[in-house]
Amino acid sequence: MTRRSTRLLMAAFAAALTALPVVAAAQSLEPSAPAGLHMNDLQAVGTHNSYKIAIPPKELALIAARNAQGAQSLDYGHLPLATQLDLGMRQLEIDFVYDPDGDRYAHPRLPQISGEPYDGSDMDRPGFKVLHMPDVDVRSHCHTFVQCLTQIRDWSDAHPGHVPLLIMMNAKDGAPSLDGGVKPLDYDAKAFDALDAEIRSVFGPERLITPDEVRGTHKTLREGAMAGGWPALEAARGKVFFALDEGPQKVAVYMRGHASLEGLPVFVNSVSEDADHAAYFTLNDPVKQFERIQAAVKAGFMVRTRADDSTTEARRNDLRRFARALASGAQYISTDYPTPRSDWSPYQVRLPDGMSARANPVRPPQTRP
Repeated sequence: MTRRSTRLLMAAFAAALTALPVVAAAQSLEPSAPAGLHMNDLQAVGTHNSYKIAIPPKELALIAARNAQGAQSLDYGHLPLATQLDLGMRQLEIDFVYDPDGDRYAHPRLPQISGEPYDGSDMDRPGFKVLHMPDVDVRSHCHTFVQCLTQIRDWSDAHPGHVPLLIMMNAKDGAPSLDGGVKPLDYDAKAFDALDAEIRSVFGPERLITPDEVRGTHKTLREGAMAGGWPALEAARGKVFFALDEGPQKVAVYMRGHASLEGLPVFVNSVSEDADHAAYFTLNDPVKQFERIQAAVKAGFMVRTRADDSTTEARRNDLRRFARALASGAQYISTDYPTPRSDWSPYQVRLPDGMSARANPVRPPQTRP
């Protein structure tokens, strides 16, 4: 893309952003809203793998020696969670591994090979651990899931007027990330019982937006979501909701026979728009999935998409994918760049005027139940 094309794109992009209302309230980042607006009538930006600290250059070079493209896609990191929230991010993503006995992930191999310092504080304790790839990409702003949630809760306590925060989760398992490395444990009902318990140990019922609340008196969660069951924005301020971003097999394990997630604290990545549990969707490609995202949002579902992936857009200063994400109406748009990586480009993903949310472009009043 030429400099002139980039300037024209950015000018058009800014004009499109400012065409929708974003009005400051008492808290500088939080929008005010007309009566009747529900939480799914907003649009906000958040971060991908929000906990992640950048891989040290020496370790990144070791990865690149075996997989240059893989190393390039891993070359990013984030500010602490509270700082991201201060910047206006309203969706965070946390990856975890199951560690019921503790110490399974306390001694990762790549830091041992590289000789780079590694702080394994609290990795010996039982409970879910937060990291991107066992043995390879292991540095996090919070080592345990409970620590991450506590940091978010503490920020929320200090900013009670914030719009609802989406906390996305990936339940990591599968093969070792490195030859001779640790194999993550699989998930069963007991593991997800433990996950729910950790969530509830930090966020009480008065702070959680749950599937039961969205379902209301309807037979299924899907019916509740489509009938306007997401809470009114003013009732949802200061609260959080959780979504498990996984495929159908792991979603089924998490559901534990609860067809509409009855009694559970977590929404799941819906297997289809027709499923009884349909309320939330991860649809990560706003270009290829543009029409599906728009249809889901108009129907009353909540959607998260991505403005960038694998460092590609930031290296090119390419805002086209973000522009499509905004136009799609996805309520939460994830990025690795709430601030620019200046050695690459000025690429940055933020809403205008430093605001945390704006009116959703595909949910005008006439589309609401």
